[in-house]
Amino acid sequence: MNIQKSQDITEFPSAPSADHEERLSDPERLLALAETEIMDSPPEDVFDRAARLATTALGVPLGLASFVDDRRQFFKAQCGLPEAEAAKRETPLSHSFCQYVVAHDRTLAVSDARDHPLLRSNGAVSDMDVIAYLGVPIHAPGGQSIGSFCAIDDKPRTWSERDVEVMTDLAGMVETELQLRHERDAMETLARELNHRVKNLFSIVGGMVTLTARSSETPSEMAQVLQGRLSALDWAHSMISPALSEGDLATRSIDLRALVERLVQPHLTSGADRLGIDVPDLELSGRVVTDLALVIHELATNAAKYGALSGPEGRVDVSGTLDETTLEVIWREAGGPDIPEAPSETGFGSRLIELTIVRQMNGGLETTWHRSGVVHCLTVPRTVIAPKVDPSAS
Repeated sequence: MNIQKSQDITEFPSAPSADHEERLSDPERLLALAETEIMDSPPEDVFDRAARLATTALGVPLGLASFVDDRRQFFKAQCGLPEAEAAKRETPLSHSFCQYVVAHDRTLAVSDARDHPLLRSNGAVSDMDVIAYLGVPIHAPGGQSIGSFCAIDDKPRTWSERDVEVMTDLAGMVETELQLRHERDAMETLARELNHRVKNLFSIVGGMVTLTARSSETPSEMAQVLQGRLSALDWAHSMISPALSEGDLATRSIDLRALVERLVQPHLTSGADRLGIDVPDLELSGRVVTDLALVIHELATNAAKYGALSGPEGRVDVSGTLDETTLEVIWREAGGPDIPEAPSETGFGSRLIELTIVRQMNGGLETTWHRSGVVHCLTVPRTVIAPKVDPSAS
């Protein structure tokens, strides 16, 4: 969270920066804004209270908490807007000063917008009587600039350092609320994930006992094989535990082939050729180990419960390619139960896979359902996996 106790007053630029639109449309910034779920959400007193405090503390007629995407600004909180604007709760960027606060990610102020070369033609001046403006950036929990907490006067005004301090503190209150909501959502997701894993564990262990009993000739042989599988399963869960510290994550390192093999191994019948691996030599470390382990573990679990590894004849083949920009991994199942059609609903495990690949790793996931088995195609930017390839390197 990027909360500052004080910021210098900076005059609005005389013209938009060359990359103004690029900054507003930056995918990472827009994703951070979307994850707050602020846009088009109903009014809430926790935000409106901050806007009311701004008008009282600075003695201005209008206070706003404005969030900006690449085409409009949305007023999550307002105090003093005319009735028509208050009902709409948004304007296009043609009527926005806040877009410049977001694009520059710093406190911006103007004493009289009517005399300013950039702002005097802005629709907010003629249509909303915005003359003096002071805006402080609002940051998402990840630090991206997503909005402006602003005070507006309908007459010229020179903004003081105290004004900036008050607005910065109030913007910090808004950021704190966003951070608390982010942490609440993360805890709810973690609770669902843990519940999902506990249910899977009971199912997987039950299946392991049954399969091991069928393929073992003596109780001692069954105990030995089952102990090995449970040990491998325990390793798999240690690799995806959300309780790992950042320091522990940073020290983990494993080859991609070994990662796949160790995560799928607990679900394989002893002595059967049911797993094929053809992936590039690639050493993984840090956060990517946990993210990929989670994805592969979920795929293996689904295969053991419903897919190719749930029966005696099924097989999984994992192949991959790596070029200068992308790692592609294809998980292909065959020989399991017939799949007449794609499922109409996806479970939490499937959503967790997509969330990890798309949100955590900035990648993509395509799933194709065939009668003989499912095929998952995962793509991940190489910059997430390993350093960028140097074409000049021999």
